[in-house]
Amino acid sequence: MDALRTFYRSILGPRLLQVFSFAGLGAQSQVYQANSVERLGDNMLRCAVLVYGVAYYCWPIVLPYLYRKGVFDVGNVGAALRVARITGGVLAAAYALRGVGRTMNRDYRQMIKVLIEAEQNPQNFEKQLALLRYDITLHVAPVYFQAERISSSPPPSNSLIYNCITSILFPYSTVLSALASALGRPMMYPGSTGMLNNQLSEVLKLNRQHLISNENGARRTVGTIDGNKIDTMFFDRRPDTDQQNRHTLIIASDGNAAYYEVGGAVACLKTSYSVLGWNHPGFAASTGLPFPSQEQNAVEAVYQYATKELGFTPDNIMLYSWSIGAYAASFLAQSHPEISSVILDATFDDIIPLAVNRMPKAVGWFVNDLVRSNLHLNNVDQINKYDGPLTIVRRSNDEMMMTDGTARSNRGNFLFMSVFKRRFPKLATEVSEQFLWIMLSKSQPTIESAFAGEADLLEGVLSSYTETHGRTFPCNIGADMSDEDRIKMSAFIASHMLQHYPSQHCVSLPPNYITAPWRLP
Repeated sequence: MDALRTFYRSILGPRLLQVFSFAGLGAQSQVYQANSVERLGDNMLRCAVLVYGVAYYCWPIVLPYLYRKGVFDVGNVGAALRVARITGGVLAAAYALRGVGRTMNRDYRQMIKVLIEAEQNPQNFEKQLALLRYDITLHVAPVYFQAERISSSPPPSNSLIYNCITSILFPYSTVLSALASALGRPMMYPGSTGMLNNQLSEVLKLNRQHLISNENGARRTVGTIDGNKIDTMFFDRRPDTDQQNRHTLIIASDGNAAYYEVGGAVACLKTSYSVLGWNHPGFAASTGLPFPSQEQNAVEAVYQYATKELGFTPDNIMLYSWSIGAYAASFLAQSHPEISSVILDATFDDIIPLAVNRMPKAVGWFVNDLVRSNLHLNNVDQINKYDGPLTIVRRSNDEMMMTDGTARSNRGNFLFMSVFKRRFPKLATEVSEQFLWIMLSKSQPTIESAFAGEADLLEGVLSSYTETHGRTFPCNIGADMSDEDRIKMSAFIASHMLQHYPSQHCVSLPPNYITAPWRLP
């Protein structure tokens, strides 16, 4: 019975990538060596996945073509059934070969035994720790921490019957939704495609090994309220008394083709903060797909893990995000305004202008509809519901955030201006806005020149105002100032809220930029 259960679990079990000597700092790893039988089965299944992936992304073109060729005629039903039987037989053989090969492998049998024990004893720390010795894919791994639904969680997905009725009554919406799944999501989040995940799997495995063995990373699976499993890595600096900011946690949210193994979390490790990295749904070992609702549920689950399991309080949590990761970070800041501070690096105000700009003008209206109805990432609306300390990092040569190749068109400028106008409405007059836009139109702004030698005076004015009116937003300072003084105060505030880094989009941010944002005096 045990052998049969092991064979069954081996058929659909996780991929085993490497085995660590123990779970913790200094652990040595051994790459898992699959035997020839398992490799044959895996290669057959990879070919099937490749064919499925091509069909999935090409169906808007292939289906009309097959229809015109008469493939869907009643007379071809028999041929279609024969193809289905052959395909099913090949897949069954592939799974059987993989199961037999894995059952013959001592390392894999041992991993399955440990996995089953961990599943049966979810509260047993020793059983869970034993599983951490194995670097496996997470789709069948037990959840270490399960998130709970809160008031700001997205509503549950609609039922199948509801979706069918909607598709009949609203065919245009159905077309938009289908194209968003087949084309929009892979273009917006290439890190969620099987092709990129497969290409980077070896790099991610090696970097994950380094993070566990050399950086004392603790890999855990976090469950979301919609059933996804999010791969996380936690770096606890609290026991290290040499780390000045060890009691503050950075939750790092990465870009559309970045992972905690190689992205923003690694950049944050160069600081003295504790760090929690996570992979978007569909990225590497995380399950699901990075649609807005799943992104929201994922980052909320990571936050609950940080506060309820890891023991960090909101006032000791800082959010760092790079590029499209700002959507998750701004959602978390909106949902939990008590969070200490936020850094938004190399990002945008709204995804729609960028999406429309990268497609032919003739289909701009259609792209607008598709993104707005299925993939709308509106960072500015979310971050404007957060009143805590905020730093926006603008890359001076950010080719991804510019819509016409000029510094002025960088969507980070629009994000900053929107936040500035909401937080300081009395300073945001036509004259001061015009000055700020002139500065933002330069690759290397010289905002500080507007208040040269007066920084202490301006900080004193701000301090006097907050002592009387408090540190709340909107802050109405500037109502009785001259245009010249408004420009100086606007420049002073902008020099603290907006940081400029002379680089392109995909350059790692230096650690001196990843520091606690400026607070009102």
